[in-house]
Amino acid sequence: MSDTWLTRATGDTPTGALARSIDWAATPIGHPDTWPTSLRVAVEICFSTRFPVLVTWGTDLIKIYNDAYREILGRDKHPQAMGARVRDIWPEIWPTLEPSFQHVFDTGRPTWHENQLLLMERNGYVEEAYFTYSYSPLWDDDGAVRGVLDIATETTEYVLERRRMRLLADLSETLQHHAGDLAGIGRATADVLRVGRADVAAMDLYLTTGPGQTYLLASTRPADDVAAASMALVRDVAASGRPAEVDHTVVVPLITVGEQTAGVLVLEASARRVFDAGYRAFFDLLASTVGTALSTTLRYVREVGDLRAVSDALQQSILPRGEAVAGLATRYQPATGNLAVGGDWYDVVEVSAGCRALVVGDCVGHGLGAAVVMGQLRTASRTLLLEGNSPEAAVTGLDHFARRLPGAECATVFCGLIDQQAGTLTFSRAGHVPPLLLRDGQARWLREAGSTPLAVTGDERREAVVELQDGDLVVLYTDGLVERRREMLSEGIERLAEAVRPLAGEESVDAIADGLLRALVPSGSEDDVALVVYRHEGSA
Repeated sequence: MSDTWLTRATGDTPTGALARSIDWAATPIGHPDTWPTSLRVAVEICFSTRFPVLVTWGTDLIKIYNDAYREILGRDKHPQAMGARVRDIWPEIWPTLEPSFQHVFDTGRPTWHENQLLLMERNGYVEEAYFTYSYSPLWDDDGAVRGVLDIATETTEYVLERRRMRLLADLSETLQHHAGDLAGIGRATADVLRVGRADVAAMDLYLTTGPGQTYLLASTRPADDVAAASMALVRDVAASGRPAEVDHTVVVPLITVGEQTAGVLVLEASARRVFDAGYRAFFDLLASTVGTALSTTLRYVREVGDLRAVSDALQQSILPRGEAVAGLATRYQPATGNLAVGGDWYDVVEVSAGCRALVVGDCVGHGLGAAVVMGQLRTASRTLLLEGNSPEAAVTGLDHFARRLPGAECATVFCGLIDQQAGTLTFSRAGHVPPLLLRDGQARWLREAGSTPLAVTGDERREAVVELQDGDLVVLYTDGLVERRREMLSEGIERLAEAVRPLAGEESVDAIADGLLRALVPSGSEDDVALVVYRHEGSA
């Protein structure tokens, strides 16, 4: 047969059989016997790999593709795409694709697109999809560009997972700054989720105020657009404690200790994605994050009373003793109010001669429960460091431990190892505010080696190394030192830099630590404060 080469090249795949059934002579690229060598080779490559490959030929860009690329076409564009023009199959994304095709024809050079957003209509709706792909030139026998080879992979799930995990991390980090403040929990939830509209089209957060009674605490919708029709469903979920799902919307009860429903969270999914198991799992994590913050705050409100003396004693027993260490000062200041116990901690671990670990951490919430969790995390981190683990390995181990410790999710931690002989600080951060390095009056924020808070995602932990010079000041702290209501956290961080500069000349690091507390929290803080100040003086 005259098309023996095409039969051999396309093999026994479904798209190969489809390619053989096309009357190519009736298309602009003609009968396969007339195809130039480069086109034949491209077709053979296309059908010999399981990677998604599209071959286009001629000025009309006639499509030839394999089984893997068929998946990219969805349910609506196959099989008619075989032998058709690219612009006819992908009219909705042609304005995005055309410049790349033209670039290859004009220059003979390939293109590269990483995690490119394409709004496709391949499954009956406008779909948010992402691809990494390269267009390469195909030359005819005369040396002219006659076609384009498209090698692609869909990265939608990768892009969405990373985006959703970043949103969860941002929400977790923001909510921990508002523990103990119901209005702040509502505002923070709405503010973060407004930014994440691509994944959370709308959100309503209700508090239960009594049997059959709910109160709208926060919403990302306009004030006059909160669906009144959904109120009956919200009340049913609040009463039953069982979640409900309607179309792309889930209604989730937020449960506190004692299995009481503290509130109800309404989450609406994006219409540009299928509401599948992965999407539901993401919403489950969102509900868990908000529910933890809400229940922690409610427990705190209930616990505030006559526990001050008990909580003071517990906090002091958990924190390390204030033994004098040259060049190092540590401070703990409880939040103002009736309950001192909280989730902030610091630790100083003598790992070996000349090597000292500094740890600062912050658990979500306040109260005895937060203090117990904090104490267990502190013990775990100390054990990991004394076993010789690096900061990255210690934070990784702490993350595994936190996943099995109820109440430890969303805790943040900074773990650093100072080698005085080498003059280095090796560190890893899990969602924690960046430490300050002051050198010759110049402030630098150690933002490297950051990752999500503990027990939030499977984010890979990292570490970084900073070289230290004699006289360098390193300030570790928790957000109670710098965070204020109605201002960005970045403003408080800059305020810390301004406060430490005039204190840097003090001979005693204790004077620097006390000066920072006087300058930044003169009347106390709404959150606990853990503070570590270290001055590097070279080898000891």
